[in-house]
Amino acid sequence: MLPFEKRGIFTEYIAPIYKSAAQARNFPVAGISCFPWEAEGGTHPESFAAMFAVEGEGLHALLWSFEENIRCECKKRDDPVYTDSCLELFLMPVEGDSRYINVEVNKDGVYLSQLGTCRSDRVFIKELTDLEPAVIPMELEENGAKAWGCEIILSESFISELFQTDFHICETTVKGNFYKCAELSANPHFGSFFPVGTPEPDFHRPEFFGNIIIRKA
Repeated sequence: MLPFEKRGIFTEYIAPIYKSAAQARNFPVAGISCFPWEAEGGTHPESFAAMFAVEGEGLHALLWSFEENIRCECKKRDDPVYTDSCLELFLMPVEGDSRYINVEVNKDGVYLSQLGTCRSDRVFIKELTDLEPAVIPMELEENGAKAWGCEIILSESFISELFQTDFHICETTVKGNFYKCAELSANPHFGSFFPVGTPEPDFHRPEFFGNIIIRKA
């Protein structure tokens, strides 16, 4: 079991800093519960996210969904995994830099990753560096219900090379969002943690990213 502390909708998200991943406990759990584009009578799976940082290592994001009838057709890196049952992290990890990383992951851990300032200028990360995010599929169970999910690790070295800066974990505030979607599943849905104010589903809208406050636990 993950060490859930609380659930709900936040106006900001606090990502604690730990000295090691083994010490990561009692971090806030964010409900991915904003589904403004859902058709009348539509349903969506309960989905959650959490983030923490580890000194000298990097940023960790955990995302999971209590989803049934999971679609998982994409098999290789940078396939359109958003058409599958998908969990996504969008993050501007470097304060003052408007470029953001999107890492989109299906149940098998197949992921798509890009960098840019908006939807129209995105570049696949594999074209920018040989380093890559670590994506680890996971499964968990709570009160008899089973969830699929993933852990995404953005190491200090990965962020440093990608953004051409000397990145280290420290107390700061960055921008980002957590998403759940399944474009071509039997139950299409599009949801976020921080609300997205667009008439149609559009995750590539950094003006709606929320504050992720990274501070010592």
